[in-house]
Amino acid sequence: MFKIVKEKFGELTKIKIENSDTREYISIIPEFGGNVNEIALAKEGKIYSILNGYETPAEIIKNDYFKSAKLIPFPNRIEDGKYSFNGKDYQLPINKPDENHAIHGFVWNKKLTLQKKEIRDKYTSVQFEYIYNGSLPGYPFKTRLRIIYFLISEKGFKCSTEIKNIDRCKIPVGDGWHPYFKTSGKVDELMLKIPAKYKTDVDSRMIPTGKRLLYNDYIKLVKIGDTKFDTGFPIMQNGGSVTTEIYDPKVDLKIKIWQETGKWKYNYLQIYIPPSRKSIAIEPMTCKINGFNNKEGLIVLQPNESFKASYGVNIE
Repeated sequence: MFKIVKEKFGELTKIKIENSDTREYISIIPEFGGNVNEIALAKEGKIYSILNGYETPAEIIKNDYFKSAKLIPFPNRIEDGKYSFNGKDYQLPINKPDENHAIHGFVWNKKLTLQKKEIRDKYTSVQFEYIYNGSLPGYPFKTRLRIIYFLISEKGFKCSTEIKNIDRCKIPVGDGWHPYFKTSGKVDELMLKIPAKYKTDVDSRMIPTGKRLLYNDYIKLVKIGDTKFDTGFPIMQNGGSVTTEIYDPKVDLKIKIWQETGKWKYNYLQIYIPPSRKSIAIEPMTCKINGFNNKEGLIVLQPNESFKASYGVNIE
């Protein structure tokens, strides 16, 4: 039996979707871009909480490492915060000062409105909406964002995102998600499988050089060890979905993060391990690092046109 519960999270709100039969749940914080702060899924009757989310409201306000942030309207870095589109130059706010880049969009701390709830026998979903009026000079394009979160019996978590151009001109759009996954300890002991055979070559400021390098170290499950990741991967499959796998042999738990691929889908992947090495970020993205400039994977929406795609998580 599914239910949707509204709870207080300090002065913020937590929307919790629960399956009382399996004890599975997800929690969302609408005031911070619809942040998915918890995913707890069941395997053989045992519940595994697999996200390294925010434990207090103060932590989410501080926003270390963009944990579980929605990355709209651009995921990853924009070099020097500058880009040109449709014959005009734009300057985004610099929020990665050590590299002098704009990073991860600006929806992550915006308040989303709960629009719709749905409870069925096999799943429950909640839909959030955010209307952006074009107020930021570096992105003066009006959009409507709708995000639907699902908790599905025996299939885990799913997110479906729709971005609609509600302006009079064409607009550039990108989307991504920045979840950090954890299991029983440091990620060094985990095994990883990546659905890509190439990685994006970057310069000293983490901006793509234009080269694609062969990288097949993790085409099957391999121990992470002391490998460092802040790495982008192009997904070569054109259609269907691909899956990144994390396996913890200590507890025999496999986390599977899937993303749709194809036209205007999640055709890029970023993997990042923070200095603590207590979690690993597996980030589906629609465009390449610096996508507003190199145009690789960039979605251009005409007036009234929409982008829609999904990703999700389950365990085995």
